[in-house]
Amino acid sequence: MAQPKVHRTQEERRTATRKRILDAAVESLLERGYAATTVAEVQERAGVARGTLLHHFPARADIMAAAIRHIADQRVARVERELALIPGDEERLTALVDLAWHDLNSPMFFAALELWVAARTEPDLRAALAPVERELFARIHDSMLRVAGTDPVDPRLPTLVQFTIDMLTGLSMSTILSNDPGAREILLRRWKTALGVLIGELDAGELTRQRRKSRTRRGQS
Repeated sequence: MAQPKVHRTQEERRTATRKRILDAAVESLLERGYAATTVAEVQERAGVARGTLLHHFPARADIMAAAIRHIADQRVARVERELALIPGDEERLTALVDLAWHDLNSPMFFAALELWVAARTEPDLRAALAPVERELFARIHDSMLRVAGTDPVDPRLPTLVQFTIDMLTGLSMSTILSNDPGAREILLRRWKTALGVLIGELDAGELTRQRRKSRTRRGQS
């Protein structure tokens, strides 16, 4: 028996078309970079008429401004989904690093990075990007704090969460030129240990012992 056809409202169709265009813009940013993400490129990827695209986004700047928000919303949604899947018995500092790394090494992060770089020399893009990124950082920071948090919240945790996000942002950016999975995993493991030391759960000697183990493994390989 054929299923009855579902008729979408005009608003639902409008929302679906905007999402299609923005998904195409993000895909182009990731695959071809900011300079090549033109109106024509987005139109072709989205498979919509030029008039339809221009009805939603009259200029390239409008597409980029909306893409900024689109990327931010998807990053927050992913972090929240992964946050909900963390087992209750998971070691909290380990979970914090893993969750942050999954976000900061994701395709959405690298699409955002294209916009960050372009914003350095484009004041209008920077003006559109800055408030969205501030909101994004605050939302992700709060999510990460919930992972690492204690009741009452340890006053050191907000700073350590920020350190984690900043350090892993740099690590992710470094993979663009030199993607060494082995070295990356060592750094992630050391940072998890360092967080334990900084929060007072581990002895500082753990960092030295971990470094010796890493040297031994490299010597054996």
